[in-house]
Amino acid sequence: MTPSGWLGLALLAIVTAACGTPNLAVAPASRPLVYVALGASDAVGVGASDPAREGWVPVLYSHLPPGSRLVNLGISGSLLGDALVQQLPVAIDADPDLVTVWLAVNDFNARVPLEEYSAQLDQLLGRLQAETAARVVIANLPDLSRVPVYAAVPRELLRAEIARWNTAIADAARRHGAILVDLYPLGPELASQPEYVGLDGFHPSAAGYRRLAEAMWAAITANHLVP
Repeated sequence: MTPSGWLGLALLAIVTAACGTPNLAVAPASRPLVYVALGASDAVGVGASDPAREGWVPVLYSHLPPGSRLVNLGISGSLLGDALVQQLPVAIDADPDLVTVWLAVNDFNARVPLEEYSAQLDQLLGRLQAETAARVVIANLPDLSRVPVYAAVPRELLRAEIARWNTAIADAARRHGAILVDLYPLGPELASQPEYVGLDGFHPSAAGYRRLAEAMWAAITANHLVP
């Protein structure tokens, strides 16, 4: 199992319930948007039979105004430190209107010190805030105690550490004006929706990615990020 392996599963499990099922039909925006996605294997769409069409990033993109442009910078296995070097400069150069950031679980799994991760997150969000006019949506850590790979880890210890990370992510989002999608309370849906998990048992399926896109779209529309 790789960090990107359970990343998609964990993220999917909780996001799938985020904000309920939204209405994806909205009035066209006044102009096309540039949408940039920063992420790891979930952004790539690993687990879907046709990642370029069925991943949550392209599905979310399909709901943006006609003529919008997608710049999907997700790299499987990416840590936040990797994204600062490989993804962030391209994101800034794209002059985005909307940015999604989902880079936490791989760092958590790799035991990156929280202080180091927090400093990197401040750098990433700070540069997006200072060097672009984009609205930024960032997701936190799910309740990983709901993920089978963590079955042997004491649940309360795991949840306590996740709470520390999610507090740091929420603080960074507030400092930099990003929209936080809180995934932690949504873990139980994975158990009730096994069809959301792909054949490898870790990444989302196409159905799971569609549900994930709906949850992200709910956050975008609720915060009026699409004009």
